[in-house]
Amino acid sequence: MEYKYLSLFFLLVGGMIFLLIFAPILDHVFYVDHKLDELSKKTILMTTLIHILLMAVLIFIIHNYIIKKYIKYFKLSDIYVKIIDLILALTLTGLQRNLIFKLRYLSSHHPIRDELIT
Repeated sequence: MEYKYLSLFFLLVGGMIFLLIFAPILDHVFYVDHKLDELSKKTILMTTLIHILLMAVLIFIIHNYIIKKYIKYFKLSDIYVKIIDLILALTLTGLQRNLIFKLRYLSSHHPIRDELIT
């Protein structure tokens, strides 16, 4: 029983090391300076959507080529695979500084939010 948790821990650590290498590269591709007011909202929205899609592709690659490949050696159930995927997706999203910055900008200029605040 302890073997399962130890293998789960090593699989999570391996996935997070992979993310710590590739997440800053993905974030740097979508770098924006602090002059978002100069860009149109459509441009910001499109780059945000593309950023999210590329994150989904990276999570898909991690899931299929790291998690699925090594999960059979650890003999873990599907619930552990889902937990690992959730942790890795949340970690990848948290490492995207530019995505978070753009989402805050877009949500602060949302028409419904403007109506609720004022």
